[in-house]
Amino acid sequence: MKKSNTIRRCEIVTNLEKEGQPLFDLDNMNKVLSERTCIAQYCYIIHDRDVYTETDEKHNPDHKAGQLKAAHIHLLLRFSQPQHIPNIAKWFGITENFIQKIHGKWEDACAYQIHVNAPDKYQYPVEAVTCNFDFPKILEEKVRQQKLDDVVRRIVNGEIREYNRTQEIEHWMLVYQSRFIEQAFKVRQEYLEATQQERNMMCIFITGKSGVGKPTLAKQIAKSQGHSFFVSSGSNDIMDGYRQQDCLILDDIRPSCLGLSDLLKMLDPHTASSVKSRYKNKYLNCQLVILTSVLDLDTFYKNVFTDQEEPITQLKRRCKLYIKMYKNEILAYRWDERDLRYVGPVAYKNTLLDKLLPERKQTLGDVRQSIEELMPFLELEEDEVIETDTFHLERLHTERELAEKEVEGQPESTLETVSDEEFRRLLHE
Repeated sequence: MKKSNTIRRCEIVTNLEKEGQPLFDLDNMNKVLSERTCIAQYCYIIHDRDVYTETDEKHNPDHKAGQLKAAHIHLLLRFSQPQHIPNIAKWFGITENFIQKIHGKWEDACAYQIHVNAPDKYQYPVEAVTCNFDFPKILEEKVRQQKLDDVVRRIVNGEIREYNRTQEIEHWMLVYQSRFIEQAFKVRQEYLEATQQERNMMCIFITGKSGVGKPTLAKQIAKSQGHSFFVSSGSNDIMDGYRQQDCLILDDIRPSCLGLSDLLKMLDPHTASSVKSRYKNKYLNCQLVILTSVLDLDTFYKNVFTDQEEPITQLKRRCKLYIKMYKNEILAYRWDERDLRYVGPVAYKNTLLDKLLPERKQTLGDVRQSIEELMPFLELEEDEVIETDTFHLERLHTERELAEKEVEGQPESTLETVSDEEFRRLLHE
């Protein structure tokens, strides 16, 4: 088949002169551009800062890497109808070999005028381009497309995770290009599910009454390991809001949230899996899962799996580290796979909440100052605030009530099964 010699778009690249002799007539070019009505769009730039690369030197030893190239012109032409290449060559007084058909996108060719899509080359200013159309607009759209392509590539490669999308992706892109971004995350998840079925995950179970610092300890553990973390809301959908963080913290998890198979599958330290979620199952391939509960491990197991005959060992062997927290003390146990039991405890001081506590107790004067700053329109009944030991008395009364509720001499593992109502009460003790 005879090759067609007509084109709709082309680029002319030629040196301006050689050994002091002109090779391309710029005055004639401007005349052609103004007189030829078939030229719908044009733009050109003179490259006079380009240098030879090592690749250029390999092809031609005379072109030393780093040496400045001769000044040359890049002229882009877009015709309203097909034009013959010999005619184009005749217009500009050049041979046909200087005329190249544009096979890619017109926008890519325009971007190359100032090397936007060639960051390793000299970056020319937009003002250096002469054109008869809105070149900056095309350039802006090209730059935006390049940014989107780069974001999609980084998502698919795992460089951008769902949890840090707002830090890594420009906000305009999250708004206007959300469809492509969501599709990229979907492709990433499908890739992980197909290729990364194994994992090396650790699970920690933390138990203790409300107010001893369980979530604080869980976060500190995640931070100390350099992990991003997600704290579950504790609702029936424990994976709602999880966005592939390195650490999943299931804070004050309810016994009724999970079934046996779902929990054991989620806590499997070696096999990655999808976890049931309301709208869409979430792929879980994190490095650390931390469960916190007001129930000790044995009581938690009995409440979760009331109708199951699976031994508690299946749960304990997944929770390699078992931590019991008290107001002033932290007891840590480690699971021994040989003896199938927890070894410990090792005791530590519980100082996690010390920095969060105020330096002194609140007084009635503090109460008055706080209220008057917030509600200055209120009138005080008495002219003088009398300091009392009300807070101290109330604290003693509360601690006495809690002490009366303690079960003395009864091992934690023998506690009776608790209802959801009783569980909620324990949360707020």
